[in-house]
Amino acid sequence: MKTKFFLSSKNGSIPLANLVFTGVMLMVILLFSGFFEQIDTWLHDNWLEARLSLSKSSDSNQSFFSGFFPVAKNNDDVVVVVIDDRSILGIPGLYQGNRSIYAQALRNLTACSPSAIALDVFFAAPSGEDPDQDADLIDAISTSGKVVLRAFRRDDKRMTPPFPELARSTVSAPTYFKTHRDKSIRSVSLVFASESEKTIPSFQAELLRTFMGLPADTIEFSSNAMLCRLPNQSFSVPLLNNEFMLLNYDVPLRSFKTVSFFDVYNGQIAPEDFKNKAIIIGFANSMTEEKLFTPISGNEFSPFLNAIVFRNLINRSYLTPPAPLQGKVVAIIVLAVFMLGVFRYLQPVSFLFMSILAVPALLAYSMLSLTLYSKLVDVAASIFAIIASLVFTVGKKYYTELSEKLRIKTAFQHYVTASVVNEILKNPAKLNLHGEERNLTIFFSDIEGFTSLSEGMSPLDVVSLLNEYLTEMTDIIFKFDGLLDKYEGDAIMSVFGAPIDQKDHAIRACRCAIENQKALARLRNKWKTEGKPEIKARIGINTGVVVVGNMGSTMRFDYTVIGDNVNLAARLETANKLFNTEILVSEETANLAESVIISRFLTKLKVIGKSNAVNVYEVLADRNDTDKNALALAEKAKKAYESAQTHLNNRNFAEAEQILTAYLAEHPDDKPARSLHSRVKGFLIVPPPPGWENIVNQDLK
Repeated sequence: MKTKFFLSSKNGSIPLANLVFTGVMLMVILLFSGFFEQIDTWLHDNWLEARLSLSKSSDSNQSFFSGFFPVAKNNDDVVVVVIDDRSILGIPGLYQGNRSIYAQALRNLTACSPSAIALDVFFAAPSGEDPDQDADLIDAISTSGKVVLRAFRRDDKRMTPPFPELARSTVSAPTYFKTHRDKSIRSVSLVFASESEKTIPSFQAELLRTFMGLPADTIEFSSNAMLCRLPNQSFSVPLLNNEFMLLNYDVPLRSFKTVSFFDVYNGQIAPEDFKNKAIIIGFANSMTEEKLFTPISGNEFSPFLNAIVFRNLINRSYLTPPAPLQGKVVAIIVLAVFMLGVFRYLQPVSFLFMSILAVPALLAYSMLSLTLYSKLVDVAASIFAIIASLVFTVGKKYYTELSEKLRIKTAFQHYVTASVVNEILKNPAKLNLHGEERNLTIFFSDIEGFTSLSEGMSPLDVVSLLNEYLTEMTDIIFKFDGLLDKYEGDAIMSVFGAPIDQKDHAIRACRCAIENQKALARLRNKWKTEGKPEIKARIGINTGVVVVGNMGSTMRFDYTVIGDNVNLAARLETANKLFNTEILVSEETANLAESVIISRFLTKLKVIGKSNAVNVYEVLADRNDTDKNALALAEKAKKAYESAQTHLNNRNFAEAEQILTAYLAEHPDDKPARSLHSRVKGFLIVPPPPGWENIVNQDLK
């Protein structure tokens, strides 16, 4: 029977899920438009960087790619004169603002017959020390007749020109760079509207007008453009918010011809380098705090940004902003075409093929529009719509068959862990009886004296307490992707590294043990308030080669591990009794986890059932623990214990006793250290016989 999952239409049935998903996607596109615009901005930056990288490349394929990333030649019409550290240190009085220095530099430049000089320095007030300096500067500017001065823009409606006498000598205009979509400088103001609604061309616009020798009335401003009327032609610069031109970083900012102000002031310049050029003078030294963050070059000084603005204007290479709502409209059209059209007629393979073609096509559209036509287009929302539609369509197709698989998985998880189920679902052959040798980490934990603790409690209370404990411990094992092998009463056996391969299985096991003990400490506090026994647990961990797989009969089997290394992990759990420790690990585990886990070597231990002694370690802390005091304490405990153990092995009992006495005076709660201290003091009284080895024997399981 057909359900309401489909809606009928004359052209066939449209899945209701598709309509709902389309509606949700429309809301996402509209509500998160700012996020998609930032992604588009990131794409535009990458296209610009690719073009700049190509300009530096000597690869033989450059000629091929240059068709898509045309490399603009450096503009010879502009020269940047920087007031750099050399100028500040080499010209006395420049740092203090001596106006005569600027006057001399302007005279030297004027003598080279430039077309325009932009002085990106603000002179707020007359010189208080020497009025002749002001007169000198005014004379130099008036004589030149080609200087544009910088005014100070206080806010969107107010500006402060240079002091009146200077302002009357030439044209002055404000400069203002603005961020766009992110924190990078991407636009520049070309017009300033004062409180009286008077429109004033910006510092950069006046530089362009002066350079081209145009009268003041040849630059006009409309609602969204700046119109320049030339003798033979006119051009229009598109503006955002009636004011801002988008910058095109089509060349590196430091690629402009740059000359030190020091050389200009001292006349150490070639006139032909400045003839008929636009000259921009500004600060670019280590004492200049005004630096602007650009998307391509990072922090830069304003003279170089003024140069790129002038280049954009003179070459007409400024960026054209995307049409209003362009990104949203295109994304909505793409979404409708794919979800309500393509999906109904194509199979998933064809749908996938179309999606793979559509995404690169949109990226190419974004790239070519910017690199070939200097026009921005937004495609991120459309790409997101295509990818989301693809994921939805493929996911919906397989939903029916996956739901049955998930139902089996959910039922099966009542008997085995989710990781085993996942491995079986990926590879059903794992249900066959077989085993394989693998290097794994085995984890055993057991409650200390649980039988005696449970005496006096009702069976229901015992079960309740045990279930609460096992639930908390098992959750932590699963948190670290361990395989819960089995429960044996109050004991837990788990495996790390199977059935899913884990390169860090030893680290996972140690971290699991540490968190187990922390969780148990919290439970003890809770049980204490409830009048329940305070449970303590011991944990043993060993890493080694074991046989892992499904073992049992053809009717019933378990996914488990067997081998001598499994037995050693179990023996290490009980060996905690010998050292008054909580977590014991083998040397193999300690070495594998050393980069993350702080552990200390306790001694050589001869466990039951093994003829050779093994080195055992106590886990102290996780190096990634945020508690720095605990880490410092762990390192101190490790150093003191292992140092004493070294002296003990060398039969230096007095030195070992001295180290432990000093350490235990500050840390009396270190039970393993106290146990070792007792052994050392015993050896001081009755030394061991010659040939003695520092080995502890485990006599009981």
